[in-house]
Amino acid sequence: MKRVILIGGPLLLLFISCKKNNTNVLSTGIYIENTPVAGRSQLNFISNSIVIKSETGSRYKDTFSFAFSTGKIKLTPTWTNQYAGQQFDFKKIDDYTFKIENLYPGIPEAAKSFMTYKK
Repeated sequence: MKRVILIGGPLLLLFISCKKNNTNVLSTGIYIENTPVAGRSQLNFISNSIVIKSETGSRYKDTFSFAFSTGKIKLTPTWTNQYAGQQFDFKKIDDYTFKIENLYPGIPEAAKSFMTYKK
């Protein structure tokens, strides 16, 4: 019995430590808003730390640095140092889809709403 524990324990530990949680890793590319307003905005992840937000019909683009933490994404404007950035709830659904807390300002007392983006 001790032999099983001595062999099985380290193997289990190795398996757990090698399994990386890549739930928030996104591939680069353009993700288009799917809900609540299909096609309204695009997020172009151009690197592992920079995303450009644009909107259909507008020539303006906003560039943010981003960082993931558990269940969150922090977007920090790159065009100014006045703002520390803002965290949004975030969930990767699959390799082509994610859900993010609504990026458009709303009524603070209202329940959180979410947007989905597809590649």
